[in-house]
Amino acid sequence: MLSMAKSSVMAPSCEDFGSTLHCAIETSQTNCEFAFYIDINGVRVETRWYSSNSSIKYEFGDDIVHYYKVTFFLREEDGTIHSDSIERKTHWSYCDGILTAVKLLTDKKSTILEFGSGCGSQELSTHCAIYSVEHDEKFVGLFPEVNYIHAPLKPTTVIEEFGEKEWYDADIVAASLPKKIDLIMVDGPPSSVGRSGLLNHLDIFPETAIWLIDDVLRVKDQQLSNYLALNYRLIQYRFWNFSILSSKPIHSEKVRSIQLASEQALNSESKIYLNIYYPSYDG
Repeated sequence: MLSMAKSSVMAPSCEDFGSTLHCAIETSQTNCEFAFYIDINGVRVETRWYSSNSSIKYEFGDDIVHYYKVTFFLREEDGTIHSDSIERKTHWSYCDGILTAVKLLTDKKSTILEFGSGCGSQELSTHCAIYSVEHDEKFVGLFPEVNYIHAPLKPTTVIEEFGEKEWYDADIVAASLPKKIDLIMVDGPPSSVGRSGLLNHLDIFPETAIWLIDDVLRVKDQQLSNYLALNYRLIQYRFWNFSILSSKPIHSEKVRSIQLASEQALNSESKIYLNIYYPSYDG
């Protein structure tokens, strides 16, 4: 009878870059065969049967991917099978550090405005009211609990340091804003478009709102966060992949809770992903 168990014989890894999922198995064993199951949003989408290939790629294509699970198999020459799995959100989704931060900084009476939407929008919609500005029609209406603002991309005034030429249709955004905004999350448009167009329209947002800027590993997103802090004279709390900007100090216990959740998210990241932004990092 074949044995099936997690084992130190194999070291599986997977990482999503853009629209491609990279999966691999490292092992010191020889004459092995490898197999992979890939589940997207809880549905099996790909089965790679046993072969000598210890690594594979899977293209997401135009699919909306909130999370994925990869099950890895290694079959030794004597027929013994070892198995392991990895399940995680894509890098398109908010990390748990961000979700923790938002929940600690808002309550049921709060209203969130976010730029860019995804499965995190749905989770936050159970906590308080959320309005999502989205340029891509395929994301609009994805979750009925979310209030979507469909604002296609339009040319914007180019800010020299950024060199980005498009942002959301500002007229649609301004006309669709809720009367009260407690927290603003910046996670869009995508990096291929850029987010600096936001700086051309700061007059439409309340000065009292807390800001959360995602993806500050990227130079331009951190620069955007710096400009917002400077414009509104805000305190900037920098975590490993996001910043929080607030006019008032955030209680130290909340900051610590956010930091712990952020560290847990960081510990789940692969060195391959971190090396995209920090090539010399060897942690």
